[in-house]
Formats: sequence, structure tokens, C-alpha cells
Amino acid sequence: MNITVTVDEITLTTVIGDIVEYDEDGDANVVGHKTVADLVAAQIVDRLVKDRDVWPSLRERVTQIRDEEIRTRIAPSIEAAVNKPIRKTNAYGEPTGSETTLSELIVVEAQKFLTKNVDDYNRQRGTVIGQMIAAEVKRVFEQEIAEAVKKVRETVAEQIGTTASSQITAAAMKALNS
Repeated sequence: MNITVTVDEITLTTVIGDIVEYDEDGDANVVGHKTVADLVAAQIVDRLVKDRDVWPSLRERVTQIRDEEIRTRIAPSIEAAVNKPIRKTNAYGEPTGSETTLSELIVVEAQKFLTKNVDDYNRQRGTVIGQMIAAEVKRVFEQEIAEAVKKVRETVAEQIGTTASSQITAAAMKALNS
């Protein structure tokens, strides 16, 4: 007895099986089809996961492509969510007030945060934005003053020269010896 199997043509889009999910009643529902491309992709993923040290640049590139694809597909949804008009509701879900957008709500909350008092108990004076500005100004002034002092030290050291430094060294040695 001879069994002959003939395969006409196989491509990456050739369907080789069904994807089945079961509902809460235990009934099987076909939700998609498995293709040759799905199997090839699964094999590639398995190899990349197993051989981490062999394929680091390929793994990084695949991760970059994945991140770019996610970003390009999600960006329109985020843009729509931020700019789509919404209406505030009360505790019962009934609309109140006029329509606004999420971006306007974000701006309002940011303004509230930046203009609120730093301390709820008034131990410290000023607003959050005022404290942020003061800290940044202080940091810049400290940096500028440190640079100015460094330049003055270098200038004084050059002007004093080796004569003064040798006198200072001799005085220090004399003090140590006594």
C-alpha cells in the first residue's frame, strides 16, 4: 500500500488551523486562523528568546520597531482622547456645565498645582511655582558664583607666582618643625 501526499502550493498566508476560544458556557468559538506565517514568527520569537546573547542587536532592533509601531498606532487615539469634547458630570452621571476637553482640564489642574501654597499649614510661604523658580535661580547663582571664585583663585595664583608660594611653603615647613 502506497500513500501519496500532494501539496499544491504553500505560502505564508496558507491557513493551517483555527484559533479557538471558549466562552463562559464552555462552547468553542473560532476567533481566527493560524497561518504558516504565524508558525514562522513563533519559531523566530522562540529562537530570539532562547539565544539572548547571540542576537542582541537584532533583539534591540525588534524592540525599537515594536515601540515605534505601538507609538504610531496609539498616537491618534491619545490625540482624539485629549481633544475630544467631554462634559463634566455630577455624582449621578448627569451632565453639568458646558463641554470641555481633556487638555483644558489638564491645564486647569496644572494651574491649580503651580499656584497652590507650598505648605497647607502656612509654615512655608509662597506657591509651588514660586518655590521652583527660587530653587532654579539659587542653583544658577551658586554655579555662577563658584565659577567666578574659581577664576579669581586662578588669577591670584598667577599673580602671586612661585615666590609667594615658596615663602608660604617655607613658613608651613617651619611651623611643622617647631
